[in-house]
Amino acid sequence: MKLFNRMILAIATVAVVPLVFAADNSLDDHPGFVDFSSLTAVTNVEPTVEISLKAPLLRMVTNLIRAEDDQAAEFVSKLMRVTVNVYESSAIDVEEIADSMSVIAENLDDQGWDRVVRVREDDDHVDIYMRMSDDAEIIHGIAIMVAEPGDTVMVNIVGEISGDDISALGRRFDIDELAELEVATQ
Repeated sequence: MKLFNRMILAIATVAVVPLVFAADNSLDDHPGFVDFSSLTAVTNVEPTVEISLKAPLLRMVTNLIRAEDDQAAEFVSKLMRVTVNVYESSAIDVEEIADSMSVIAENLDDQGWDRVVRVREDDDHVDIYMRMSDDAEIIHGIAIMVAEPGDTVMVNIVGEISGDDISALGRRFDIDELAELEVATQ
């Protein structure tokens, strides 16, 4: 009987593992996904902070916070991936990073992303983009790129986020600018 159970487990594993990887790989084709690999290659250092939250972990977080904050849980439940990479090093060439950011920004422009923030001040470079649905009701993704002397930050949030979700997040964390979006979207 143990042999039979092991065979069933092996067959189930062989059948399920490709589906898990396929689901994650299909996210690379999601309209909110941004490939930051070219920026990562330019930094030439290991990230000091690296966060990679994929759907299974985000579902677990949703379940953990639902009893405490249903609105925050609703927001998190709509996320498919959250990636944050922070690089801190004086060895990072800000101009090289900024050039790579410009290439990614051009690609995002070509793909229909909306630039919502652009800062070019001294050696500071900041770009924040949002990928909206065709009807502008849903945010498919948020991309944040920051380069300044000693620090480089890349953030990609992939999901199906509404204005109400963002305003609920603003209320939860007392961010007035985000909380006020609820009025603007109604």
